[in-house]
Amino acid sequence: MNRPIQFVIGLVALVLALGAGFYGRNAYLKEVSTVQIAVPVQPIAPYTLLSPDLFSLREVPRAMQTLPYFQNPEEMSGLISTVQLPAGLPVAKSLAVMPESFRLADVEFEVVSIPVEPVSAVGGQIHIGQRVNLYQMIDQDESETAATDKMKIEQRLQVKQIAAGILVVDVRSSQGLAADSLHDQEQESASLSGSQQVEQTQILTLALPPDQVQDVLRAVATAKKQGGLLWTTLARP
Repeated sequence: MNRPIQFVIGLVALVLALGAGFYGRNAYLKEVSTVQIAVPVQPIAPYTLLSPDLFSLREVPRAMQTLPYFQNPEEMSGLISTVQLPAGLPVAKSLAVMPESFRLADVEFEVVSIPVEPVSAVGGQIHIGQRVNLYQMIDQDESETAATDKMKIEQRLQVKQIAAGILVVDVRSSQGLAADSLHDQEQESASLSGSQQVEQTQILTLALPPDQVQDVLRAVATAKKQGGLLWTTLARP
């Protein structure tokens, strides 16, 4: 075998050896080398608002970089845990989500559902994303009113606004079904059948500031037990 052929064979063997070594190195680094990933310092209860100080960094195999785990503590800031997060284990992205997607509203609001009657709630045509005002209407006891009949009627009827500009985060029918989706289905059916019947909202779910929750619930209880009325209007933009 002459020298040129030997040289070519040697060169090919060298290239193949370098390629195999490069591939082996990458495979080794992928499987054996480590990177740092965020893990809880101690168990985190469900429904916890997450912050970076709840986490530390732990070395894990580099292959975990390609999996759906949060990589650093800052990624989880402001999210809320949906289940208990064990200490020392990476956090899957499905286990920490934005508060609005888990509890319907931002964390500064309490989420409260109240029953409404269509006649006192814009005919039952209230939808998610709208803002409403709540009014309490009370017929006071006659002993607390003035002497004349006309003044008696006027003074017995008390109207008080108990909440203003409240965000509607969910609407349901009396059966607890999503009224907005039913509304769309009814409209589609009506276009085919000629009927105009629409499912009306009878349960409103509201995002209330905590200091207004008791007033609203008290008004609901009064409406149920003492014959008062809870009236819902669409707030002005």
